[in-house]
Amino acid sequence: MLIRLMDSFGVKIGTFQHVLEGYKVADEIARHGAGGSTFSDWWAYKFEVYDAIPYNGSLMTERGVTVSFNSDSSELARHLYTEAAKAVKYGGTSEGEALKFVTLNPAKQLRIDSRVGSLEVGKDADFAIWSKAPLDSGTVCLQTWIDGKKYFERGLSAERAARLEKERNDLLAKAKQVAKILGAGGDDSNEASAGDQSFFNVSLEHQYDGKERGCLEEETGGADRSGGAQ
Repeated sequence: MLIRLMDSFGVKIGTFQHVLEGYKVADEIARHGAGGSTFSDWWAYKFEVYDAIPYNGSLMTERGVTVSFNSDSSELARHLYTEAAKAVKYGGTSEGEALKFVTLNPAKQLRIDSRVGSLEVGKDADFAIWSKAPLDSGTVCLQTWIDGKKYFERGLSAERAARLEKERNDLLAKAKQVAKILGAGGDDSNEASAGDQSFFNVSLEHQYDGKERGCLEEETGGADRSGGAQ
Protein backbone atom coordinates (compact mmCIF):
# COMPACT_ATOMS: atom_id res chain seq x y z
CA MET A 1 0.00 0.00 0.00
CA LEU A 2 2.71 2.46 1.00
CA ILE A 3 4.81 1.67 -2.07
CA ARG A 4 1.82 2.17 -4.37
CA LEU A 5 0.97 5.45 -2.65
CA MET A 6 4.54 6.77 -2.93
CA ASP A 7 4.76 5.66 -6.55
CA SER A 8 1.62 7.67 -7.31
CA PHE A 9 3.41 10.78 -6.00
CA GLY A 10 6.70 9.94 -7.68
CA VAL A 11 8.45 9.50 -4.33
CA LYS A 12 10.96 6.75 -3.64
CA ILE A 13 11.09 5.31 -0.12
CA GLY A 14 14.65 5.26 1.18
CA THR A 15 14.45 2.38 3.66
CA PHE A 16 11.74 0.38 5.37
CA GLN A 17 12.65 0.44 9.06
CA HIS A 18 11.93 -2.58 11.31
CA VAL A 19 10.57 -4.41 8.27
CA LEU A 20 10.43 -7.73 10.13
CA GLU A 21 7.98 -9.22 7.63
CA GLY A 22 9.74 -7.79 4.59
CA TYR A 23 10.26 -11.25 3.15
CA LYS A 24 6.54 -11.29 2.29
CA VAL A 25 6.89 -8.34 -0.10
CA ALA A 26 10.62 -8.55 -0.90
CA ASP A 27 10.07 -8.44 -4.67
CA GLU A 28 7.97 -5.29 -4.37
CA ILE A 29 10.53 -3.60 -2.11
CA ALA A 30 13.37 -4.48 -4.49
CA ARG A 31 11.43 -3.30 -7.53
CA HIS A 32 10.68 0.03 -5.83
CA GLY A 33 14.37 0.43 -4.98
CA ALA A 34 13.96 0.77 -1.20
CA GLY A 35 16.23 -0.77 1.41
CA GLY A 36 15.16 -2.94 4.33
CA SER A 37 16.43 -2.51 7.89
CA THR A 38 15.40 -5.32 10.22
CA PHE A 39 16.22 -7.14 13.43
CA SER A 40 18.22 -10.36 13.11
CA ASP A 41 16.00 -12.81 14.99
CA TRP A 42 13.30 -11.11 17.06
CA TRP A 43 9.79 -12.34 16.48
CA ALA A 44 6.36 -12.92 18.04
CA TYR A 45 6.85 -10.43 20.89
CA LYS A 46 3.96 -8.22 19.78
CA PHE A 47 1.05 -8.53 17.36
CA GLU A 48 2.59 -6.89 14.30
CA VAL A 49 5.61 -9.21 14.31
CA TYR A 50 3.87 -12.55 14.80
CA ASP A 51 5.05 -13.61 11.34
CA ALA A 52 8.62 -12.32 11.72
CA ILE A 53 11.26 -14.99 11.04
CA PRO A 54 15.07 -15.11 11.43
CA TYR A 55 15.42 -15.83 7.70
CA ASN A 56 14.00 -12.40 6.85
CA GLY A 57 17.31 -10.67 6.13
CA SER A 58 18.63 -13.48 3.97
CA LEU A 59 15.40 -13.81 2.00
CA MET A 60 15.21 -10.09 1.24
CA THR A 61 18.87 -10.11 0.18
CA GLU A 62 18.22 -12.99 -2.22
CA ARG A 63 15.41 -10.97 -3.83
CA GLY A 64 17.68 -7.96 -4.41
CA VAL A 65 16.92 -5.74 -1.39
CA THR A 66 19.77 -3.84 0.29
CA VAL A 67 19.46 -5.18 3.83
CA SER A 68 20.82 -3.94 7.16
CA PHE A 69 20.44 -5.17 10.73
CA ASN A 70 19.62 -2.71 13.51
CA SER A 71 18.54 -2.69 17.13
CA ASP A 72 16.56 -0.41 19.43
CA SER A 73 18.73 -1.56 22.32
CA SER A 74 21.80 0.59 23.00
CA GLU A 75 23.49 -2.50 24.46
CA LEU A 76 22.71 -4.81 21.54
CA ALA A 77 23.77 -2.10 19.11
CA ARG A 78 27.28 -2.35 20.58
CA HIS A 79 27.78 -5.82 19.13
CA LEU A 80 25.78 -5.94 15.90
CA TYR A 81 28.56 -8.04 14.40
CA THR A 82 27.18 -11.03 16.32
CA GLU A 83 23.73 -10.16 14.97
CA ALA A 84 25.14 -10.18 11.45
CA ALA A 85 26.48 -13.68 12.08
CA LYS A 86 22.92 -14.92 12.54
CA ALA A 87 22.27 -14.32 8.84
CA VAL A 88 24.91 -16.95 8.14
CA LYS A 89 23.15 -19.44 10.44
CA TYR A 90 19.63 -18.54 9.30
CA GLY A 91 19.49 -18.47 5.52
CA GLY A 92 23.04 -19.40 4.59
CA THR A 93 24.13 -15.86 3.71
CA SER A 94 27.85 -15.69 3.02
CA GLU A 95 30.03 -14.17 5.74
CA GLY A 96 31.07 -11.32 3.46
CA GLU A 97 27.48 -10.44 2.60
CA ALA A 98 26.36 -10.79 6.23
CA LEU A 99 29.10 -8.40 7.37
CA LYS A 100 27.71 -5.83 4.92
CA PHE A 101 24.45 -5.93 6.92
CA VAL A 102 26.18 -3.87 9.62
CA THR A 103 28.79 -2.00 7.54
CA LEU A 104 28.32 -1.08 3.88
CA ASN A 105 24.58 -1.65 3.52
CA PRO A 106 23.54 0.74 6.33
CA ALA A 107 25.88 3.33 4.79
CA LYS A 108 24.14 2.87 1.43
CA GLN A 109 20.73 3.27 3.06
CA LEU A 110 21.90 6.51 4.69
CA ARG A 111 23.48 7.69 1.42
CA ILE A 112 26.91 8.03 3.05
CA ASP A 113 28.60 5.01 1.47
CA SER A 114 30.93 7.34 -0.43
CA ARG A 115 32.59 8.07 2.93
CA VAL A 116 32.07 5.05 5.22
CA GLY A 117 31.00 1.42 5.19
CA SER A 118 34.01 -0.24 3.58
CA LEU A 119 37.80 -0.04 3.46
CA GLU A 120 38.54 1.91 0.29
CA VAL A 121 40.95 4.64 -0.74
CA GLY A 122 39.41 8.06 -0.18
CA LYS A 123 36.93 7.01 2.50
CA ASP A 124 37.06 7.96 6.18
CA ALA A 125 39.46 5.65 8.03
CA ASP A 126 36.82 4.25 10.41
CA PHE A 127 37.53 0.61 11.22
CA ALA A 128 38.04 -1.96 13.95
CA ILE A 129 40.69 -4.66 14.29
CA TRP A 130 39.49 -7.99 15.69
CA SER A 131 41.21 -10.93 17.34
CA LYS A 132 39.41 -13.36 15.00
CA ALA A 133 37.04 -13.10 12.06
CA PRO A 134 34.46 -10.37 12.82
CA LEU A 135 31.54 -12.82 12.82
CA ASP A 136 33.24 -15.34 15.09
CA SER A 137 31.38 -15.60 18.41
CA GLY A 138 34.70 -15.58 20.26
CA THR A 139 36.16 -12.48 18.66
CA VAL A 140 37.03 -9.36 20.65
CA CYS A 141 37.84 -5.87 19.45
CA LEU A 142 41.56 -5.12 19.71
CA GLN A 143 41.60 -1.59 18.28
CA THR A 144 39.10 1.03 17.11
CA TRP A 145 40.08 3.80 14.67
CA ILE A 146 37.97 6.83 13.71
CA ASP A 147 39.08 9.23 10.98
CA GLY A 148 42.50 7.60 11.06
CA LYS A 149 42.95 8.19 14.80
CA LYS A 150 43.17 5.33 17.28
CA TYR A 151 40.50 5.74 19.96
CA PHE A 152 40.76 2.36 21.65
CA GLU A 153 43.38 -0.35 22.18
CA ARG A 154 42.52 -3.35 24.34
CA GLY A 155 46.06 -3.73 25.64
CA LEU A 156 46.02 -0.17 27.00
CA SER A 157 42.43 -0.02 28.26
CA ALA A 158 43.26 -1.03 31.86
CA GLU A 159 46.02 1.58 32.08
CA ARG A 160 43.74 4.23 30.61
CA ALA A 161 40.93 3.38 33.05
CA ALA A 162 43.34 3.65 35.99
CA ARG A 163 44.63 7.01 34.72
CA LEU A 164 41.10 8.37 34.36
CA GLU A 165 40.19 7.16 37.85
CA LYS A 166 43.24 8.91 39.30
CA GLU A 167 42.38 12.11 37.45
CA ARG A 168 38.82 11.97 38.78
CA ASN A 169 39.98 11.42 42.35
CA ASP A 170 42.49 14.29 42.09
CA LEU A 171 39.79 16.65 40.81
CA LEU A 172 37.39 15.61 43.58
CA ALA A 173 40.09 16.19 46.20
CA LYS A 174 40.74 19.70 44.85
CA ALA A 175 37.01 20.46 44.74
CA LYS A 176 36.53 19.30 48.33
CA GLN A 177 39.49 21.41 49.45
CA VAL A 178 38.01 24.50 47.80
CA ALA A 179 34.60 23.74 49.32
CA LYS A 180 36.20 23.41 52.76
CA ILE A 181 37.99 26.75 52.41
CA LEU A 182 34.82 28.50 51.26
CA GLY A 183 32.80 26.89 54.03
CA ALA A 184 35.27 28.01 56.74
CA GLY A 185 34.68 31.67 55.98
CA GLY A 186 31.00 31.62 55.21
CA ASP A 187 27.64 30.17 56.14
CA ASP A 188 28.03 26.86 57.99
CA SER A 189 24.31 26.15 58.34
CA ASN A 190 22.91 22.68 57.82
CA GLU A 191 21.41 23.80 54.52
CA ALA A 192 24.78 24.96 53.23
CA SER A 193 26.45 21.74 54.38
CA ALA A 194 23.83 19.67 52.62
CA GLY A 195 24.35 21.68 49.45
CA ASP A 196 28.11 21.16 49.62
CA GLN A 197 27.66 17.44 50.13
CA SER A 198 25.22 17.08 47.24
CA PHE A 199 27.92 18.38 44.91
CA PHE A 200 29.89 15.17 45.49
CA ASN A 201 27.02 12.75 44.96
CA VAL A 202 27.46 10.12 42.26
CA SER A 203 25.56 10.50 39.01
CA LEU A 204 21.82 9.84 39.12
CA GLU A 205 21.91 6.55 37.22
CA HIS A 206 24.34 5.07 39.76
CA GLN A 207 23.25 6.58 43.07
CA TYR A 208 20.90 3.68 43.83
CA ASP A 209 23.25 0.89 42.69
CA GLY A 210 23.13 -1.98 45.15
CA LYS A 211 20.24 -0.54 47.15
CA GLU A 212 17.61 -2.52 45.25
CA ARG A 213 19.38 -5.77 46.09
CA GLY A 214 19.56 -4.76 49.75
CA CYS A 215 15.83 -4.08 49.80
CA LEU A 216 15.14 -7.43 48.14
CA GLU A 217 17.23 -9.32 50.65
CA GLU A 218 15.45 -7.56 53.50
CA GLU A 219 12.05 -8.51 52.08
CA THR A 220 13.04 -12.14 51.49
CA GLY A 221 14.76 -12.56 54.82
CA GLY A 222 18.19 -12.84 53.25
CA ALA A 223 17.51 -16.14 51.48
CA ASP A 224 19.52 -16.83 48.38
CA ARG A 225 18.10 -18.31 45.16
CA SER A 226 18.84 -21.85 46.25
CA GLY A 227 16.83 -21.39 49.42
CA GLY A 228 19.78 -21.35 51.80
CA ALA A 229 20.64 -18.66 54.34
CA GLN A 230 23.11 -15.96 53.33
